[in-house]
Amino acid sequence: MIHYLGAGLFVLLTLRVSGQDFNRPTPNNVPAYEFVQFDSANTGFYLTTPFKLGLNANDPAFSIPKALMILDADGYLAWYMIVNAQNVLDFKYIPALQAYSFIKYHDPADTQFMIMDQSFQLIDSFTTTNGILPDVHDFQATANQTYLLSGIRDSILDLSSLVINGMPGAPQTHTLGFVVQEQDEDHNVLFQWDSNDHIPPGKGYTEYGYNPQAFDYCHGNAIEEEQDGGLLLSFRNLNAVYKIARPGGQILWELGGKSSSFSFSNDPGFSAQHDIRRLPNGNITLFDNANMAAAPPVSRAVEYSLDTINWIATKVWEFRYTPGFLSPAMGNHQTTADRRHLINYGLNFRPRPSFVLTDDAGSLLSELFFQDSFMSYRSYLFDLPLGNVPRPAINCSQDNGVVVLSAPPGYDRYEWSTGAQTAGIQVSEPGTYQVWTNYGMGMLGSKPFVISDLSQACPVSSLEAIEPSTSREILGYYDLLGRVVSLPVKGTIYAVRYGDGRMRLQVY
Repeated sequence: MIHYLGAGLFVLLTLRVSGQDFNRPTPNNVPAYEFVQFDSANTGFYLTTPFKLGLNANDPAFSIPKALMILDADGYLAWYMIVNAQNVLDFKYIPALQAYSFIKYHDPADTQFMIMDQSFQLIDSFTTTNGILPDVHDFQATANQTYLLSGIRDSILDLSSLVINGMPGAPQTHTLGFVVQEQDEDHNVLFQWDSNDHIPPGKGYTEYGYNPQAFDYCHGNAIEEEQDGGLLLSFRNLNAVYKIARPGGQILWELGGKSSSFSFSNDPGFSAQHDIRRLPNGNITLFDNANMAAAPPVSRAVEYSLDTINWIATKVWEFRYTPGFLSPAMGNHQTTADRRHLINYGLNFRPRPSFVLTDDAGSLLSELFFQDSFMSYRSYLFDLPLGNVPRPAINCSQDNGVVVLSAPPGYDRYEWSTGAQTAGIQVSEPGTYQVWTNYGMGMLGSKPFVISDLSQACPVSSLEAIEPSTSREILGYYDLLGRVVSLPVKGTIYAVRYGDGRMRLQVY
């Protein structure tokens, strides 16, 4: 019997807030969101995977499929991919592999770790072996380009000597051990570590619940490779981070929890944390959910320096959103090379943000709000090779008061923010428009086309839309689905390609 992001955490939490402002276009099959940009000089791409808990067939969001999403620096949807799965998580870019990865979940026994190349084509899909069930919490690539997978092993242990919530534990408790499995590129197992072999269940906190049929006493949720080959592991239900040796597997130290190797010099410590990471400066970062913090608990991003001579942990940076709030599960804290902080808040809803980007001074650079009841397990900010990929350009044509926006012809699929699936659309009202065309396994988005005045919809600066072609040679006509037309029909709008490569929309 296996948990999925914590059986006790998968409850239906909803917060209905009126006046949702979705200020970025999306196709119909992608969750809507609001993006607030405080610094227009910000760079990079945001990667995220929104989903909703507790769906039923009567919920309007039930029909919204799971999607991988990449937003540009201005918060516009630059690429997305619909995934046929119960959930998708941890979509990120792995610079060492020059590849993207995500975790695809169907059920506890069917979870796949997926890798796509820079063109968003699938190049590998695999899961845990040796009888270890896959776990959705983490997937990492090592410096040697091996893979670290999270898994689960159900061991039946006698916990009758433990007093749990005032009662003795069951003599036959299904104890869920967190497993780290290292595989090579051919998916041979190189190393395997099981918390049930190293961490006694008594180190767990019963505040997180006890179920003799599935006791998730440690609840691992993050794996981080160290330069010395060791691994940092985050255990939510232990309120602790462990460092283990590899390949030996012995525990080298503990940070937090019931038997911390470190004392905290200027901080009360963390609880229910996620996403332990080591920075190039030697410090560690994590997302402190703060479930067991003193009232009122406030989730935060935090950075510590660790003195392993005097065994002191010192807080050197933190960020708390104003007003503060508790995110009881999920979340991550990414620090970029230039000291920006992407803080994803996991299980929380509007009017609180899904994620924020701050600088080292704690000033907000951007923030994003998904629609009601949607959240993301993790979100990231990366400089991506996608920045070198030409995005489809929207052309504008205006003839006798009719405004037509068109994408380049020749694609297999088109998705407009209006819901249309043709190469061109007729526009009847002001607004911000985008189109997405097939690219790899997903859809590549145009930059936004803003129309504030229908009478002047096509901007003068759009030379392709305004200036006539320098060549009179017509190479082809295309309909608004992007298909070649051999016999144009009078009175019909076509995309016309001229000898100089210029495209224009015009009525034949």
